Amino acid sequence: MAREWIGQFKYRGNEKFGPLLGEILNRAYQAMRHEFAGHNCTRFKRSLWDVDIVTCVPVSEKRLTERGFNQAQILAEKIAKQNKLPFLSLLVRPQDTGKQSFKSKNERMNTMNNAFSVIPNMVNLMDSFILKAGSQRAMEHMHSVTILLVDDIYTTGSTLQACARVLREKALEQGVHLAIFCLTLARS
Repeated sequence: MAREWIGQFKYRGNEKFGPLLGEILNRAYQAMRHEFAGHNCTRFKRSLWDVDIVTCVPVSEKRLTERGFNQAQILAEKIAKQNKLPFLSLLVRPQDTGKQSFKSKNERMNTMNNAFSVIPNMVNLMDSFILKAGSQRAMEHMHSVTILLVDDIYTTGSTLQACARVLREKALEQGVHLAIFCLTLARS
């Protein structure tokens, strides 16, 4: 049944499945937070799943026009809202890379190499949202930020790896260290 819901949501543009699937993903997020609550990252000196910002994998303008919405953004916004976290669209997909579901693993990896870029002033925007949230922990660790990167389906990991790479590279240019965790609704 979940496969049908995801198919309706992603491939048939049936946006009404967004809240339900977002709640399923939010429960997975809550379970991960609970499981890793006691595991501290020595580099960041805090729990691994203390997320500062939620973001998502972007879709191209072509795909957005076809579908009418970004399914990963709907899922990410649900998690952010349910957990009182800021949601920021930190990434853009300047070119349409075509449907990844029809490509082999090697084709996906090659396609994703330069498929994403970060928004202008990404680090400044992150800082302002963290300060606005008023998190004492976040203010103490302004140069180490934890991001939850959300997508709908994990196939080879090439999309998430490419997104995480450009986020991390841009942040490091500004002296900010990112811990990036990825969460997807399903694996195909």
